[in-house]
Amino acid sequence: MRILGISSLDNDATAALYDHGRLTAIAEERLTRIKLQSGFPGKAVQRLLNQAGLTAADVDHVAYPFMPWYVEGWRILSGFSRDLWFTGNNGCTRGEKSRHILAYFRWQYQAIRNHRRFHLQLEQGLKEMGFTCPLQRIEHHHSHVCSAYFSSGFQDALALTFDWYGGGLAGSVVRCSESGLETLQEFTYPHSLGLFYAQVTKALGFRAGRHEGKIVGLAAHGDPAVIYGVLARRFAVEDGNFQYRCGMDPQLAGHLAREYSREDVAAAYQLVLEEIAARIAAYWLQKTGLRKVVLAGGVAANVKMNQRIAGLDPVDAVFIHPNMGDGGTAVGAIFAELYRRKLISSAAWETCYLGPEFTEDQLKQALQNAGIRPLRPQNIAGTIAELLAGGKIVARFDGAMEYGPRALGNRSILYPATDPAVNTWLNQKLGRTEFMPFAPLTLIEHCDTRFTNIRRLLFPARFMTITCDCTELMRRESPAAVHVDGTARPQILSNAENPGLHDILTAYYEMTGIPTVINTSFNMHEEPIVCTPEDAIRAFRKSKLDYLALGPFLIAGDHETN
Repeated sequence: MRILGISSLDNDATAALYDHGRLTAIAEERLTRIKLQSGFPGKAVQRLLNQAGLTAADVDHVAYPFMPWYVEGWRILSGFSRDLWFTGNNGCTRGEKSRHILAYFRWQYQAIRNHRRFHLQLEQGLKEMGFTCPLQRIEHHHSHVCSAYFSSGFQDALALTFDWYGGGLAGSVVRCSESGLETLQEFTYPHSLGLFYAQVTKALGFRAGRHEGKIVGLAAHGDPAVIYGVLARRFAVEDGNFQYRCGMDPQLAGHLAREYSREDVAAAYQLVLEEIAARIAAYWLQKTGLRKVVLAGGVAANVKMNQRIAGLDPVDAVFIHPNMGDGGTAVGAIFAELYRRKLISSAAWETCYLGPEFTEDQLKQALQNAGIRPLRPQNIAGTIAELLAGGKIVARFDGAMEYGPRALGNRSILYPATDPAVNTWLNQKLGRTEFMPFAPLTLIEHCDTRFTNIRRLLFPARFMTITCDCTELMRRESPAAVHVDGTARPQILSNAENPGLHDILTAYYEMTGIPTVINTSFNMHEEPIVCTPEDAIRAFRKSKLDYLALGPFLIAGDHETN
């Protein structure tokens, strides 16, 4: 069976192809070079078909994680009507209620228009590409649940989904087992942790829906107690459910951002987010007796929240789908369709290297077209390790591109983690404004001495979806990868996962005694991660990094050859 999955068209449009058990995926942004590209992912769909040697006629089903626009519109209108009663009796001031209702009314009008637009884009895009197979529409949060559970390898698990909005909901709690999926709780919009966090992202001068990760990093620098009470009072949490009082009121976050330091504001929002999510998880774990948790939805990109949930006493293991946001709903929709047909069981996610890869001849041709004479070291892994040991920055482009928001070594910039100042000067070189330190890439053979209790977090730590507490040794030898709160968001690397990258890091360890280097995504500020060798060459020249390892080839920056 062949199923094409198309993610929600509102954000990070992504296509995935299930071809008789083989899964490939690519985000439209990687091909258009427009970050978090929305709309129909035609380029991504065509790329997947070409890679597989297929045409639209060869696809049996298309799966999409939203209902028809008029169904979604009715849910939006119903949610607004239902919220009016709660708002009238929720204890907020008259001004807060008025602002909330007005903002909610305006939002629902635009949201319905957007659903209609994306509905038409989907149907038109499929028609233009020649798809005549059935279109299966999947409930949005059901696709999130399926993406997490069926990629976890857990037989029994509690699935938690949290996002901004989807299908009338902002989240769900689902009991997952081999006998089926049972919904235990739904969080109706606007009772939304995604909305809550988006508001502070915008209030602090960043772009909501894109820069929430900056708030996570910024939060560690502040004191949450300064305004914690103000935010906590906005939530009612009881019996495994929560409600966000006057959540659409746009003034609260803006007022706090003007009156208090951005660090304290970020810290309070982060703490409230963690506490609500943890209380929800704890309640349902106790209620069900389950001891494993799977997470998806855009809020599951919050690696600190994920660590908080993983640290709950009842939790034995946790897994976060590597593409936790709406981009992951393409895979989730495929899994949901397979589940509907009873053709899938939970299996541990093996790799995120699901995107395009290029032959040595293609890499060589790209270099020649760029006027670069390709050099081919006999031992590329040893050469890269030697450059890193000498304090050089190496951009690595090799193998298949990563699926999801994290660069996991095949489209990454590598650098020693020994210089804490690198977080300033390398971000400046790349044109970025970040508050989180760069993530550490660490050999699995030495992870126990660098991170505490890492074994129970090892599965998600393979994919950079969770923070871990660092040991004193890690803080001392790799300070550039450790945040001010003593945590890091690692990629724990095994030879089976990526032999070429493992060879580099092993050689570096043998030279330096340190099993860790910095791994940051290979892209310029506000650009998607590079996809093609041409992208890599262009970004390398623009950023003026020291070296580019393009497959087996090594290219020195202009300043290195003078």
